[in-house]
Amino acid sequence: MSVAVAAFLVLFVLLILNIPIAFAIGVAALAAICAAPNVPIVVSAQRMFYGLDTFTLISVPLFVLAGRLMALGGVTRDLLGLSKVFVGFLRGGLAYINIVASMIFAGITGTAASDTSSIGSILIPAMIDRGYEKDFTVAVTATSSTIGIMIPPSVPMVLYGVATNQSIGKLFIGGVVPGLMVGLALMAVTAVLARKRNYPREEKFSFQDAAIICLRSVPAVMTVVIIIGGIVGGFFTPTEAAGIACVYTMLLGIFFYKELKWKDIPNILKEVAVTVGMVAMMISAASVLGWVFANQNIPRKIGELILSVTDNKIIILLLINALLLFVGTWMDLTPAVIVFAPILLPIAQQIGVDPVHFGVIMVVNLAIGLFTPPVGVCLFIACGIAKISITDTLKAFIPFFVVMLFVLFLITYIPPLCMTLPNIIG
Repeated sequence: MSVAVAAFLVLFVLLILNIPIAFAIGVAALAAICAAPNVPIVVSAQRMFYGLDTFTLISVPLFVLAGRLMALGGVTRDLLGLSKVFVGFLRGGLAYINIVASMIFAGITGTAASDTSSIGSILIPAMIDRGYEKDFTVAVTATSSTIGIMIPPSVPMVLYGVATNQSIGKLFIGGVVPGLMVGLALMAVTAVLARKRNYPREEKFSFQDAAIICLRSVPAVMTVVIIIGGIVGGFFTPTEAAGIACVYTMLLGIFFYKELKWKDIPNILKEVAVTVGMVAMMISAASVLGWVFANQNIPRKIGELILSVTDNKIIILLLINALLLFVGTWMDLTPAVIVFAPILLPIAQQIGVDPVHFGVIMVVNLAIGLFTPPVGVCLFIACGIAKISITDTLKAFIPFFVVMLFVLFLITYIPPLCMTLPNIIG
């Protein structure tokens, strides 16, 4: 256990010093190697290469690229228009549009930050202009953006599947119901607050206008159908689906919406390369740390420690949830999945939790961390767009945080919510 203590102590200190997470994990991995007996340091280079040497990981940059092409190519605007047709007439219509658009957007990009920046940059100023409080606007945008990593495709679930050798397709399908539950829960909070604060409704569309908007949105929505339908139907793998999504969204932006130019592609590729480069560094560094832990039987020792305290499944799952919620507040989602999935999954399996079910539990836990200080990426992006400090928004997050916790505990203790669809389709 001294290996784990040394690694996490170094990691914690470096994060406090605001060292970039990829370097912090890398140094922590070296500390673990030094603390472990009979482990040569050359292992670090080998495992960094091995951690990235998998076909499935190619889908990560491709999904990020698809999201960027969609945001710049005009697809986001049509998704917002489609959402406006179905929920805009409700009191607090723009807040509902924000949530529904995030649910649709989730089926294309698989990331939360891209959702916040793309949809938030349009809806946050619009909501503020219509009289919505800034803190409420930020809370709705940041929390609904996390649906993007639950509803397929989901980049964190790809990483979890790679780290634990689980079926990416089953993980994708397992996140559908929890993602929809989170969306409905956020709508319930919005309904209460909108009625209480008398938020405005948006204009109703005539049948003809609504039909035109729906028809124009078909190409954008088809992206979701192609990705999810292709994976579920067995026509292509998640990696191939990501590649097809890139080509399709690029063609939409250039030829259908005519908002994307060929000259824009190199700059977009450069932006994606920078983003993915940081992610790749985190994955490779975390791969070293994970290997050292496995080599020293750290997951088994931690499992034995927890089971020595209690063998009650309910309490163990409660402890795991509490740990993941804590981890999500100070560690970014990508390294958290890669570092903690191999440690916690064996414990979950010992108490009879299916690996796919546990993957969904883990992702939902860490999704909550995306809008929880001090590391919440979605929170930072939304606050930056709204030009409001994080401390001024915390009170507005409380009701959304509570309902997401409620959904988390439902999916934790009622496995069929996650496992029914994967079992049927599988």
